[in-house]
Amino acid sequence: PRSLLLLRAPETLERFCAAAAAAAMDSAASLLEAYRRDRRRLLGFLLSSAGGRAVDLSRVDLDAVSADYALDCVASGAQFDASEATRRYFDDRRYPIMTSSPSGNSYFLLSRPEGSGSPPKKVAPDIGPEPPAEENSSRARKHSDSFEVAVNIQGASYVLKDLNLANTSPQHAKEMDLLSLGLPRLNAELSDDDLRETAYEVLLASLFVSGKLYFAEEKREKKPKFLKGLRSKTEGSNSAPQMENYYTHHLDLIRVQMEISESMDTLAKRALRRIGSKMVQGQLDVPCISLQLLSSVGKFDFPTERLRVQWQRRQANVLEELLLFSASRECSMSETLRIVLSKLKNTEDWVVSVPDGRIEVLTIIERYNTRLSAAPKKFGLKGETYHWTQSYHFNSRLYEKLLSSVFDMLEDGQLVEEADEILETMKLTWPILGITQKLHDALYAWALFQKFAQTGEILLLKQTDLQIQKLKLHNNVREAELYIDSFVCSVEGFGSNGTLNLVDSALLKINMWCHRQLKNYHLYFSQANCSIFESMLNLVLLTAANLTDDDEEAMLIGTSLGSTPESTLIHILVVRSIQAAYKNALISADGQSKAEFKHPLILLASELKLLVEKECSAFSPVLHKYYPEAGRVALTVFHLLYGQQLELFLEGSDHSESLKEILGASNSFELCIAQKLYSMYGEAAGSSLSNFLKPYMIDRFSSPIILQWLHAQHENVLEWTKRTIEIEDWEPLSVHRKLATSMVEVFRIVEETIDQFFNSSLPLDIVHLRSLLIGITSSLQVYLLHMENQQVSRATLLPVAPVLTRYAESVNPFAKRKLIEPAVREEKVANKLNNLTVPKLCVKLNTLQYIRDQLDTIEEGIKQSWVDVQSAVGLLDYLSCMTSEGATSKSSPSDESIDELFTIFDDVRRTAVNITDTILNFIGTRAVFWDMRDLLLFSLYRTSVESARMEIFIPTIEQVLDQVCDLIVDVLRDRVVLRVFQACMVYV
Repeated sequence: PRSLLLLRAPETLERFCAAAAAAAMDSAASLLEAYRRDRRRLLGFLLSSAGGRAVDLSRVDLDAVSADYALDCVASGAQFDASEATRRYFDDRRYPIMTSSPSGNSYFLLSRPEGSGSPPKKVAPDIGPEPPAEENSSRARKHSDSFEVAVNIQGASYVLKDLNLANTSPQHAKEMDLLSLGLPRLNAELSDDDLRETAYEVLLASLFVSGKLYFAEEKREKKPKFLKGLRSKTEGSNSAPQMENYYTHHLDLIRVQMEISESMDTLAKRALRRIGSKMVQGQLDVPCISLQLLSSVGKFDFPTERLRVQWQRRQANVLEELLLFSASRECSMSETLRIVLSKLKNTEDWVVSVPDGRIEVLTIIERYNTRLSAAPKKFGLKGETYHWTQSYHFNSRLYEKLLSSVFDMLEDGQLVEEADEILETMKLTWPILGITQKLHDALYAWALFQKFAQTGEILLLKQTDLQIQKLKLHNNVREAELYIDSFVCSVEGFGSNGTLNLVDSALLKINMWCHRQLKNYHLYFSQANCSIFESMLNLVLLTAANLTDDDEEAMLIGTSLGSTPESTLIHILVVRSIQAAYKNALISADGQSKAEFKHPLILLASELKLLVEKECSAFSPVLHKYYPEAGRVALTVFHLLYGQQLELFLEGSDHSESLKEILGASNSFELCIAQKLYSMYGEAAGSSLSNFLKPYMIDRFSSPIILQWLHAQHENVLEWTKRTIEIEDWEPLSVHRKLATSMVEVFRIVEETIDQFFNSSLPLDIVHLRSLLIGITSSLQVYLLHMENQQVSRATLLPVAPVLTRYAESVNPFAKRKLIEPAVREEKVANKLNNLTVPKLCVKLNTLQYIRDQLDTIEEGIKQSWVDVQSAVGLLDYLSCMTSEGATSKSSPSDESIDELFTIFDDVRRTAVNITDTILNFIGTRAVFWDMRDLLLFSLYRTSVESARMEIFIPTIEQVLDQVCDLIVDVLRDRVVLRVFQACMVYV
């Protein structure tokens, strides 16, 4: 499958390149040529044994062979027919390219090379009146529509102009935005490989002409065998090509880096070793090099016929580009030259023609080039040739190919160690290609930057920065500046189209690429690659030259008067990037809300908080070095954009059920903005940007919602308290926690209410705190009242008077004494007494002590949380003061007034203490006069006086005390034991 894709890919890319913009022609052509080269190799391998026999492909143009036909021949074993393959190739080009999708019916349009997908499977609905939608769905659609309006609000709509980068991955955007220099297009059919090989030949010629390289071959003389051993060392060393000088190693490295084969290298060296004789008036140009190669290379110098055909076509195309297209208006021999070049392009006729015919053709071309070279020089520069100015677009491309050899082909994004030596060697080509020091610095900076854009290697970006700094130091003479101005490049950027010279075009294209990245730096950069962000920012500031943004006047927040160009540029970058990041967050929140069933504003606030943290930690410290107000600008834009969306929501006629969560998220986001502003700028917050900080005023909407929520929560807690205490059996919760389960549940609910209250992220005031405390107190008072009602009077447990003293005294001493009748206990009181056992009374005492301890803990926690609330209120006041230019903030409640609120807990504590004392007074009486009543009567009163001793029932008392000590908490143990002993003494 990968082989099939490789075979068909060039056809798809070729159609894509035909419809692509002119600015991307160079990069697209380079990629297209790479695919074509691989396709030719693969087709050559497949067809080498098609039909069971070898096929001669030397005269077959593999670029015009149908891949489907070749595969059919291989699969069926049929004989390959070149004419049929070519016919099938051009027939297939008339139809859209099909893809091997699962449905089998996806295709590419000729206008847009994107998968269009399958046709719709469903029948289109009939046109008619739509049924009325349900109320809920219409309401949801209304909220969704109002949220989507934010894409088109002021500030967010700008991002739609930036190639929709929100829907493009950073890596793909970098590849898409890699621009060309805008050099004039090549008219001849010269591929990227052709330019690379021609550039290497120019380098070889410059080395030979400058005398830096020598090439010698062995003189093959027949010598007697007995003299072979007498050959000198020098003679033996000439048996192979010699390059024993300083440039040998560097040239070999350049050859490997430029992917030039050894056979073609040797062929070019052999042909160019006498290139100095071809110089016209002491000057050498690219047409002279091509003519020297054509006149010195024969048919049998190539390893294969196919290589010879490609090589000759390349030389003919080079001459056509330089002599015909570039100079057609300069000489009347253009028509003759066109005929001569057509003969040179016909490789078959060229081979079979007589040598005199070939010499005549080359002579005509050479004579034509000589006439062009004799034209007067335009700028009077030393060594200036005709082709310096007329063929600058071709020469610049060749020099770019030479400069690419400094990049290590094995380690992407790295320079070779001999980069400086290679660059020094490249200077030898300057007289041929018309390169000056300034042009070299500009082209080298452009090559470095192109490689950085492909690899993301920061060292290349820093090298680009250094190269541009060197470029800025150049101060050429007038003639040199005019010469550079003749290198015209078409540019398109910042809303205007025009032309610039090559140096300015390179700087502008670098600035445009970096500018586009920095206008959305939240998408392209992070904390990990913040160093690249800083280097790119330096590069933008270095290459900026009076560049203006067309939409600067329509920005959400304009720059202040008197701003420097540097601060204005950074201001624009910050605003644009925040707007782009906001749009991305807006789209992301809208998508997540449908999956998580949350309102988009809640998710948007969370997304923006992450962006604010990223802005303040990664980008603002860098931007602050150049523009101190950068952080304030970013936070202001974030606050303003979200405020616009929140305002649209709050202006709606009805509010959704998630209004409380939306207000909480909005308040939390505003607090985050205020906290970041205070940490960056402190009290000195006065700025012209403060006019754009409009507080959200969340408290106007949240205050009644909080009170309503507290009322509902209090009712729920009170209902739960009544329910749980009704079913309480006063059994210990566990061995370690000997208290009532119901009280633990009540405090759990109370604590959850407190946590929800303070975690709501809504602005709170003292009215809300008072309502919270009243609700907690009410629930605890209900619980304590129920415990108090379960108690009975201590007098109920006391026994009746003894027989001797059971007569009551009368006021009248002469009246007859009445017999005291023992009172009969009511059934309700008897049932209560049955539930008031000593273990249960111990659990109640433990529970009352737990209430008092837990109240202290809750009070301390609420006070601490209220301190945080006050700090949040202070931040909101700080934000309000910024907008009102120093207006006094609202007075916050004092600590004394807060302490007065918590006195309401004292009533609960007093009630708990009173109930504790009641139970303590009751528990001793219960243990002695109820539980041990029969044992004491038998021990003390039903035997003789001599046997009535306390030692008899002391073991029973010890059992009671052991039981009490196992259940009661340490704080109350002594008091309970004391009451038991007091009851014993009363009985005795």
